[in-house]
Amino acid sequence: MNAHSERRQGTACIIVSIDRERSFWKNHYTELPCRQAGLGFDACWPLLACAYDIYLRHPNVGRDVGAVMYANAPEVVAQAVESTLAGRIFSRVMDRIHRATTRLEYPHIVQA
Repeated sequence: MNAHSERRQGTACIIVSIDRERSFWKNHYTELPCRQAGLGFDACWPLLACAYDIYLRHPNVGRDVGAVMYANAPEVVAQAVESTLAGRIFSRVMDRIHRATTRLEYPHIVQA
């Protein structure tokens, strides 16, 4: 087995329909921490999308590391989101991702 195939073992395909997620959050907006902080949905959506982006780009980091990445993301910093609020937003999105996304595991990559 070569190094390339060893890296690919345990590879996963993560599928997120961002349109479905936007619709979900729009319908559940009243439950969001950013709404409770007085942000409208149009101001809140980039914060939610940023959490999805972090998850999709870094699926193997834990929640703690992801939360730090999120709190330092340009979208979050630009809106001057307080760190506790940022953590609550990120956590809600991660809970949603783990309930609503499809994760297809590929434990054995077929070698050519």
